[in-house]
Amino acid sequence: MICSIEISLLIILLLYVSSLSSVIVGWIQIKKKPLISEVTHQNISIVIAVRNEGDRIKACLTSVINQNYDKSNFELILIDDHSTDGTIQIAEKAIENTSLNFTIVKLKDKYSKKEALKKGVKYAQHPIIALTDGDCILPPNWLSIISNHLKNEVSMLLGPVIFSDGQGFLGTFQFLDMCAVQGVTFGLAYYHQPVLNNGANLAYLKETYHQVNGYDNYNTPSGDDIFLLEKFKSHRKKVVGIMDEQFIVKTYSERSWSSFINQRLRWASKTGYYKDVFLIFVSSIIFIQNLIVFFIYLGMLFVEEIRFIGIILIISKWLIDFILLFLLSSYFKQRDRLLYFIPVQLVYPIYIVTVAVASKFYKFKWKDRIFNE
Repeated sequence: MICSIEISLLIILLLYVSSLSSVIVGWIQIKKKPLISEVTHQNISIVIAVRNEGDRIKACLTSVINQNYDKSNFELILIDDHSTDGTIQIAEKAIENTSLNFTIVKLKDKYSKKEALKKGVKYAQHPIIALTDGDCILPPNWLSIISNHLKNEVSMLLGPVIFSDGQGFLGTFQFLDMCAVQGVTFGLAYYHQPVLNNGANLAYLKETYHQVNGYDNYNTPSGDDIFLLEKFKSHRKKVVGIMDEQFIVKTYSERSWSSFINQRLRWASKTGYYKDVFLIFVSSIIFIQNLIVFFIYLGMLFVEEIRFIGIILIISKWLIDFILLFLLSSYFKQRDRLLYFIPVQLVYPIYIVTVAVASKFYKFKWKDRIFNE
């Protein structure tokens, strides 16, 4: 009985290590691809859905205003999802005396980021939609890179996102988790099999958006970006990832454990709606491997026979994880975060399992709204 269990565990470990090894190779290769230097000035609509971003929206809009891009070639569409903290008043003051072409729209009868994005695309006047969030800082050449690469049958462009703040264990936990997500995102994009993207740095053709019938109708508080990616893939549209330092969008980590858990419960709530077979496979392997480690923790306390194989499995997982996180944290020039590698690895399986289970049963709060009621 023990032998058969050990064989099963080794098979899962082999699949996990093989998958992450492919991700690592893909990420290394896509990172080597140079940016297209040819300068084009396609017309672009920046769409930003906001709710209660009063303390961060000014910095975001400043990064929009400071784009190295002719302002006659882009517009900003800001959609307010019922903010209660003066977000729109701050935004209006930040951009009212600039030459920026902007439109501010307020949701009335509908709620959610997805509905705000739908309205934003509806108001967009240009053929390219560029998305970010109200708490993000854009690099100066963001629009130029989008314009240079979103052509030649490319229908969607994925860009990197990383946390620019957050210290201590909580901040580092979020940073290393985001590094892993970025590794998977761009590592698999290299093989033309993207499974993840991030609405904080995303661009696509409006024409293709309409061809795939726009955003999904799932009743989820997140996932608008991933489900749109699934639609683009199912219609065989070309999706490209750009991993370059000039294209990194910076955002903020959560400041407390409660807000962090609520954020991750929101993210996890969409997993039951995945349709992309490759995404389901990758996410399942990652979850199962962490679930196994979780049970190894429990088993090592009570079953002496599995302690040796348990230690081997944990060390093997840590090794491949460390390689990925070392490469990504080095790329983002924050290698010192790896000082927290062991405590993060110890906690991560517990976090994964807890959030996955809790997202199915517990209410969670986000932007003053309660979900899973």
